[in-house]
Amino acid sequence: MKVLITGASGAISRLVASAISPKAEVIGVDPRAAPSSSHFPGEFIVADYHSRKLDDVFRKHRFDAVLHLGRIRESQKYSPQYRFQMNVIGTQKLLDLCLSGGVKNLIVLSTYHVYGAHRLNSLHLNEEAPLRASQSFPELADAVELDHSATNFMWKHRDVRTTILRPVNIIGKHVRNTICSLLRSGVCPKIVGFDPLMQFIDEKDLARALILALDQSKPGVFNVGGEGVIAYSHAIRHAQAVTIPIPPMISAGLVRLLTDISKINFPPYLMDYFKYPTIVNDDAFRAVFGYQPKVKTLQSLRNLGPLSERQIESPSIDESV
Repeated sequence: MKVLITGASGAISRLVASAISPKAEVIGVDPRAAPSSSHFPGEFIVADYHSRKLDDVFRKHRFDAVLHLGRIRESQKYSPQYRFQMNVIGTQKLLDLCLSGGVKNLIVLSTYHVYGAHRLNSLHLNEEAPLRASQSFPELADAVELDHSATNFMWKHRDVRTTILRPVNIIGKHVRNTICSLLRSGVCPKIVGFDPLMQFIDEKDLARALILALDQSKPGVFNVGGEGVIAYSHAIRHAQAVTIPIPPMISAGLVRLLTDISKINFPPYLMDYFKYPTIVNDDAFRAVFGYQPKVKTLQSLRNLGPLSERQIESPSIDESV
């Protein structure tokens, strides 16, 4: 089996690639170079997802499966124009190449952020809940459009078995997203009067979920969660961080100040997720794929550790958990 993985320099992609490489030929694509501290178990190609170089990759290789794990996040300091080109135009190009290249199995990694954090959200959001994120925050419009593109492709082209996964907050000692960076930095904003329940999934559990989707090849849109829910304040405490009280009516200037204090590019839309619980129901994924998370949420939060104690080694899904 020959598999293409986008976002190949990221921790999740490397976890999945390492796990499947004994039984599959893996090709990795990413606009970023491979991290010098890690090894990708296969051919690594530096290319934008909307570039002609991707056409060359599909001409050279006939892929049995594609895992599109390369969504560019707002927190990665890329311009909105670049994110749109990569997440929307690049995803549409990848979908077209999958169709013309005879790919039989496509897995697209979306995010639960597409639901948006809203006071009118139901307590447990299933996969049919409206995607409200872009209504309030244009920063998430490209993520919603990526999800829509993949979903429309799934319904239109049934000969490509397409699975879209919407995971909750991804955490792990190798993950570099905003929530991990905040918890790891030791200082986390907490809006006065709010302490929403939150969901986390460990990097190893998400990698296992992706491998289940690859192995079983069952089309659909699925939420993917971790062990359970935890109050935001408890998550901060178990990650060995402290809170910074923030007034409910936060200004753009205060967001910039948070960025300066934490040295982390802080997306304004996250403030709503620190106000309103956005809890997803992942019963469908558990039932269809037999998924059960193995890493306890508290253990995963504790494993983040203080920034000064982090170790930068190559991730492995086979580590004891």
